[in-house]
Amino acid sequence: MSEIIKSNPKALNLEAVKQSHNKVTVGFKCPPAVKLDLAEKAENLGITLSEFVENLIMNSEKLFEKFKMHEKEEKERLTLTIIEQKETIEFYQNDLLRNLFEKSKNQTATYKNEKNETLNLKIVDIKDIFTIITSAYKIENDETDTNAICTI
Repeated sequence: MSEIIKSNPKALNLEAVKQSHNKVTVGFKCPPAVKLDLAEKAENLGITLSEFVENLIMNSEKLFEKFKMHEKEEKERLTLTIIEQKETIEFYQNDLLRNLFEKSKNQTATYKNEKNETLNLKIVDIKDIFTIITSAYKIENDETDTNAICTI
C-alpha cells in the first residue's frame, strides 16, 4: 500500500525563495502590545515598522554579540566586586578578631562610645568585637591645633 503525502499549502517554498532576487515577506504573530512597541520605536526613528523589524533581524548577530560583550563585562565587574568584598571580609574578620569573638561570644562587654557614654553590648557577632575595639580608639582634636592626638 502506498503512502499518500499531503503537502501543506502554507509551507514555505524554499526553492522559490532561493531563486528570488527581491525581498520576500517574513511574517510572525505577536501580542498587540509587542507590535505597538515596535511600531512606536520605528516611528521615533522615522522608519516603517517593516524597516525596523528588518533591521532588528539583520543586526541580530551584532546585538547578540553586544549583549554577550556586556554580559562578559558585567561578569568581570561582579567578579572583581566579589574579590574586593572577600578581601574586606578577610581584613575585618582576621584571626585576632575571630579569636576574640570566640573567647567573648555571648558575654556582655562594657565600653565607652565616641560620645563617652558607657554602654553594655552582648557579643553575638564578630562585628560586636570590631565595634568595641574601634570605640576604644579616641581621637582628641584641639580646634586650634591641626595635629590630632590618638589614644586608646
